Amino acid sequence: MALDFIAGCIGGCAGVIVGHPLDTIKVCLQTQDSKNPKYSGTFQCLRSIFAKEGMRGLFKGVTSPLVGVAGINAIVFGVYGNTQRCMKDPESLVSHGIAGALAGFVQSFICSPMELAKSTMQVGNIHSKDPLDCLKFIYKNKGISGLFRGLNLTILREVPAFSTYFLTYELLTRRNDDLPVSTFSMLMGGGMAGVMSWALVYPVDVLKSRFQIDGITSTKYLSSYDCLVKSVRAEGVSCLFQGITPTLIRAFPVNAVTFTVVTWSMKLLEDVNINQQVRNSEVMIGKCADAMSMSTVEQVIVAII
Repeated sequence: MALDFIAGCIGGCAGVIVGHPLDTIKVCLQTQDSKNPKYSGTFQCLRSIFAKEGMRGLFKGVTSPLVGVAGINAIVFGVYGNTQRCMKDPESLVSHGIAGALAGFVQSFICSPMELAKSTMQVGNIHSKDPLDCLKFIYKNKGISGLFRGLNLTILREVPAFSTYFLTYELLTRRNDDLPVSTFSMLMGGGMAGVMSWALVYPVDVLKSRFQIDGITSTKYLSSYDCLVKSVRAEGVSCLFQGITPTLIRAFPVNAVTFTVVTWSMKLLEDVNINQQVRNSEVMIGKCADAMSMSTVEQVIVAII
C-alpha cells in the first residue's frame, strides 16, 4: 500500500528533527581518538559544540538525513508493511521480524551514502556547503566505491537492527482485546524498540562511522575487518562503545515520535482514503439512479405515445 510509504516519510522527518543534535554528539564521540579525546563525555561534547557554534552546530548535516530519512523511512515502513502482509501468517512475531530484516537490507543502499555525507559534515573532515556538495567531492576523489564505503557494515547493522525494531514494537504494543493501541503505548513501544535495536548493533555502528570517515581524507583502514582489529588493538574493546550514551538517550524519543507519527498518519490516511471511496461510491450511485430515472421516464413517454 502506498499509505505505508507516505506515513513512513512523515514519521521519519519528525524523528530526525527530534534526534539530530544527539546524533551529532554521537558521531563526534565515535570518531575521536580515545587515547587523546577531544571530548570527555556526552554533556561536555554538547556544551563544547553549543559554545563554539551555537544551535546551528548541533544541527550540522541535518539536511542530508532530513531529505534522506524521509525517503528511507518511506522505504522501511513501505517494505516492512507490504512484506508482513504477504507472509503466510502476517500477525506472527516471526513475520514481523523477517519483514523488518528485509526492510533494513533494502534501505541500506540509500542509507550508506547518506550517512557518509552526514558524518563527514558533522566531524568537519571536509568543508562542504551541503550534503550534495559533500557527495560530489567524495565521488570526484574516490569514485563510486567511495560513495558506498562501509556499505557492508551498514547492511550488517541494519538487518538485525530493523528485525529487532519491528519485532520489539509489535511485542510491546500487542493487546488481547480489540481495543486500539493508546498513544502512550505507541510512544513507549516505539521508544523501547529504538533502544533495543541500537543496543544490539551499536559496535557495528562505531566501526561503520570510523571506516567511512577514514576513507575521506586518508586510508588508515584497508577493510572493515582491519578497522575492527586496529581499533581494538590500539584502544581496547571499550572503543566500540564510545558514544553509546547519547545514542541510547536519543533512540527513545526519536523512535517514540517516529512510530507514533507513522501510526497516526496511517490512521488519518486510511480515514481519508475510506471517505474518498465513500464519496466515489455515492457519486456512482447517484449516476446509476439518474440513469435509472431517465430510463423510467423514457418508458412512460413510450407508453403514452
